[in-house]
Amino acid sequence: MAKTTDIIRTLEKYAPIETAEEWDNPGWQVFFGNDNTTKILVCLSVTDDVINQAVELGCNLIVSHHPMIFRPLKVVKDIKIIKAVQRGIQIYSLHTNCDKAQNGTSDLIAKRLNLKKTAKLNDFIRVGLTPHEMTLDEFISKVKLSFNTERIKLVNNSKKTIIKTVAVCAGAGADFIPEIDKYNIDAYVTSEVKYHDALDSKRAAILDIGHFESEKPFVEEIKRILEKEKFEVVVAHEKPAWVYV
Repeated sequence: MAKTTDIIRTLEKYAPIETAEEWDNPGWQVFFGNDNTTKILVCLSVTDDVINQAVELGCNLIVSHHPMIFRPLKVVKDIKIIKAVQRGIQIYSLHTNCDKAQNGTSDLIAKRLNLKKTAKLNDFIRVGLTPHEMTLDEFISKVKLSFNTERIKLVNNSKKTIIKTVAVCAGAGADFIPEIDKYNIDAYVTSEVKYHDALDSKRAAILDIGHFESEKPFVEEIKRILEKEKFEVVVAHEKPAWVYV
């Protein structure tokens, strides 16, 4: 049994809640003051299946990346919230505060790709160098292997063939494509790139690896941080919301 306040203190030391974007809603999603945590379940998104896993595994605290609640609620009718309350499960989320944190979501992508000399381009984007100069095909293969995915979406309007400088942004990073185009960046690894985003990109080859895939390292990092403090943690079994057919 662990103190819930100690767990939250550990999480907020890693990703201070005050650093989140104004529109965001990290922190407590379901909270009724229980300061005794039996076991923690870490996930990207709180789904009905994740709630069921928490029940089966005896977890009474879920730590997620995506908040369940973004807007004020006038009535509680979300079955996930109702089931969590009925089962005595509290839910806490780290979202854009985690994206901005040291060793946050974009830093974790950079580490997966073994980028060197990484630096911040802004709060959400990290830029680094590949260990050695690669052809685009070699880099694509590395990305697929690193994120265990068979398919990615490639946009290469500038006909890049050699990759050395790489920018990364976890989650929905398409809005930053105009900023990426200001720099001499060979490749940009992100997700949620839509049709017109792709048309408007100019300089970097863009590799859309998928929202789920780009943020999956989050659960491993949170597990590592909490286990370092001797908390009992399990990772939820999750999969993308779709399959390729």
